[in-house]
Amino acid sequence: MRIHFVLNHDELTKSKLADVEIHFEDGPLAGLKLVGTSVWRSKKGDPVTVLIPSRTYATAGGLRYFELLRGSDSSGLHDDVNKRATKRFKEYVRKEYESIVETAR
Repeated sequence: MRIHFVLNHDELTKSKLADVEIHFEDGPLAGLKLVGTSVWRSKKGDPVTVLIPSRTYATAGGLRYFELLRGSDSSGLHDDVNKRATKRFKEYVRKEYESIVETAR
């Protein structure tokens, strides 16, 4: 598996810094890529934000978001473990993006 960054050079969406693609190189998913993750500039000067694909759903209290990147334990018993795994993925993507940007300078 390889993470590939497609840097954004579009003047219309300056806040979007890059699209992130996960390329599968081995196993049954070899030759496929997973798209939908992106890196965005923070408007408050915070570190860049990594967004993963999600779907919205309505509740009595308004809209909520269901992130599509989830832990493989679907029982719901280990939500904290799943959240930490998602956070590690986002941190990894953020660090890799920052490394690429630093190298390009």
